[in-house]
Amino acid sequence: MTGYDRNKERLLKQIQALAFAQNEWVLFLDTHPHERRALREYHRVTAQLKELEEYYNANFGPLTPADIRSETDWTWAHSPWPWEM
Repeated sequence: MTGYDRNKERLLKQIQALAFAQNEWVLFLDTHPHERRALREYHRVTAQLKELEEYYNANFGPLTPADIRSETDWTWAHSPWPWEM
């Protein structure tokens, strides 16, 4: 995926929308586990979500505490948290 939205707030909204869609596919697949098209869509959405989350983390900081990679600084407490915007 190219052409990331460089606006932090819009990018976060895209991530939230993809996370919602991913969860909806999970719920659907829980009751329709053999639907190949649904499984393909789940994997497509999951790949997009992962890519956007990695871009966000690299450019704006961690989305969750699990995204912290620093061995020397607890970066979770820096600047506003994603929900403080």
